[in-house]
Amino acid sequence: NGCPILGGAMAFFINDMELTSLGYGLLLGAVGGGLSSFGLSILASIACTVRSAKEMLGESGDFAQATLLRKHISPDTKAADIAPQQPQQSAVYHKPFFLISYVFDAVRASDGVTCRVEVRDRKVPSFVWEQLKEQSTVTIRFMKDEPRRCRVVAALEHEQRGFMAFRARSSVALVLAALGLAAAILSLVDHHLAGGILYAALVIASLFWQFTGRRAMQACLPCCRAHLQKPWSPLWMHRGCVFCQELGKDVEPSFEPKPLLPQDVEIHAFGG
Repeated sequence: NGCPILGGAMAFFINDMELTSLGYGLLLGAVGGGLSSFGLSILASIACTVRSAKEMLGESGDFAQATLLRKHISPDTKAADIAPQQPQQSAVYHKPFFLISYVFDAVRASDGVTCRVEVRDRKVPSFVWEQLKEQSTVTIRFMKDEPRRCRVVAALEHEQRGFMAFRARSSVALVLAALGLAAAILSLVDHHLAGGILYAALVIASLFWQFTGRRAMQACLPCCRAHLQKPWSPLWMHRGCVFCQELGKDVEPSFEPKPLLPQDVEIHAFGG
């Protein structure tokens, strides 16, 4: 008589003994792990955005009045509507991004130097964009020790609401995570233990990366440490470009700062 525990364990992963069946189980585990990991990455990006917003709205940040230089939508939907369509050309949908550019003066708390900061093409929520007018004043928050880290207050207040502010992204993330988990459960129910192990390994690796990935890269790549210390959030697409000029100590911030770059100069940024 064989051991009942060993017999039960053998029955649990008996389907992994056949090569074709093993491949099916691993496929379920890989697909499930990929879907759940992608969903967790979206949730992590939302959490990162919320943490950044709360930090900027907290004691580490300060208020400033900025001059709104420009507001526009990318891509230019009006130009796309006016452009002639070819007879055989199919309509292509482009997601609009609501972008603003502004400039402000702020005193850096670490050394007392007055800095002039110009932000080009920063993405904001559509309802915030609609309320703004060019050449008007907009209230922003900036980090006291790093004025280049700045954001419109209305956008920060929206982002700190977290998952309620990003309901569409949160829903997609939860659906992806649930589909991945369903694939892993299907693998286990069908006695494919290898698929379940692969799913768990992928999800654990994804969680490890979300929590410690940047620290691990900073430890392994000292030459990239300064770049990896920059604040980052995947939700900040069209983060724009930030330019800073040090005006010097004991210089009073201007209430009507002039742009650092001519407005007819187009800036094209690639990468984060």
